[in-house]
Amino acid sequence: MTGKEKAACAINLLVFVCTAFATASMIIGFTFIGEIQVLSAISFRAFRYFTVDSNVFAGIVSLVYSLCLLRGNAGRKAPELLMCLKLAATTGVTLTMAVTMLFLAPRSETGYFSCFMNSNLFMHLITPLLCIVSFVFLEPARISLSWSCCGVLPMLLYALYYIPNILLHLEDGQPTRDYDWYGFLDGGLGTIGIVLPLMLAVTWLIALGLRAANKKCVRAG
Repeated sequence: MTGKEKAACAINLLVFVCTAFATASMIIGFTFIGEIQVLSAISFRAFRYFTVDSNVFAGIVSLVYSLCLLRGNAGRKAPELLMCLKLAATTGVTLTMAVTMLFLAPRSETGYFSCFMNSNLFMHLITPLLCIVSFVFLEPARISLSWSCCGVLPMLLYALYYIPNILLHLEDGQPTRDYDWYGFLDGGLGTIGIVLPLMLAVTWLIALGLRAANKKCVRAG
């Protein structure tokens, strides 16, 4: 392995470990920074959150990538499918971090930094940053522009669950926080036509940005 490949392998394994710890901690209700639990749920209800789903996806893909390196594929270009999955996973956790920092944390009734406590410290900040650093600087992806749309898939699949779940549990024709737990439709049901396309567009822009940064760093390397 080259130095970059060793670093990529180490970071990807660390992403897997962080994800496993954070997910297990949330499921069993383990806290290590105070008692505030924001955007979390005990048991497997935790998987209703895109945060958890995107982090678990990133952890699995990171483990596969590191095993690919350890099995002797270092020095050869990783399979295009694997790199598309890496782009999708990194895009997902980057979106999670961005939405938390710019939308959820500023609106939190328990304070901005409550969204970065306990499991969410890893899921909203540490794991996304690790994924971004590894993907951009250490993993030669060479993903074509047409395949960059893979980055949108996790968000699109989640939307296919999130939106119908809201529509099936309306109260007096309006969304409730019990099912619109992110508060994306606080402006009313009619904002779906704005919020959903906007989220998908932002997600694709993140994917394009990650792809462009990766491409620039690969050329520089």
